[in-house]
This record gives sequence, structure tokens and C-alpha cells, in this order.
Amino acid sequence: MLNDIIKWRPVLIGALVVAASYMVANFSGESLLFSSFLLGGIIVGYMVNMNWKKGAINGLIAGIIAALIVNVISIILLVSQGYAAYLSVILSSLVVYLVMELVLSIVGGVFGSLIRSESSP
Repeated sequence: MLNDIIKWRPVLIGALVVAASYMVANFSGESLLFSSFLLGGIIVGYMVNMNWKKGAINGLIAGIIAALIVNVISIILLVSQGYAAYLSVILSSLVVYLVMELVLSIVGGVFGSLIRSESSP
């Protein structure tokens, strides 16, 4: 039942796209955090080739995986730069980021599914 809904290959590809674009953008000095989650969700929703509800579920799973990766990397970078004393403030802002990242992944999954359904004959 669960394997019929969640397609792990597109989910992992979408999560890796988000993590890779975050790493490249972060080290180049740009912030593409939210747009990379939207793009990753669109990729997942397009690749699963299902209805919009299952695209949203797969986008959510990819968003959870990518958000864990991105937020752990952010915490490691901030602690290594000497911001460990402000960790409680950083964690509270990361909770807000986590919610936004998950919402954007869900929206991206829906958009990707809708794009696939409109482009398929």
C-alpha cells in the first residue's frame, strides 16, 4: 500500500537536487533555499506521474528528507562559525524555515503533478 503511493526514486532525486542546489548556492553567497525546495517539489511531482494528491505526498516526503539535510548542514555551518551561543535563537528560526520548506515542497509536488497531467496526451 505504502509503496503504491510513495515512489522512492523520484523522492530521493528531488531531495538530492534540493541539497545540491543549497550547497552550491550557499557556498557561492546566494540564498536559493526556498526556490530550491519549490523546484525539488516540482521535479518530484512531475516524476511520480500520478494525481495531485500523491504528488503532494511525495513532495512532502522529499521535503522532509531535504529539510533534514539542509537544516543539519546549516546548524553545522553556524556552530563552526562560532554562533553556538545563539543556538536557541537559530533553532527557533530554523523551525519557521522547516515549515516554509515543507509547504513549498508540497506546493511544488502539486504543481509538478499538474504540469505532468497537462503535458501528457
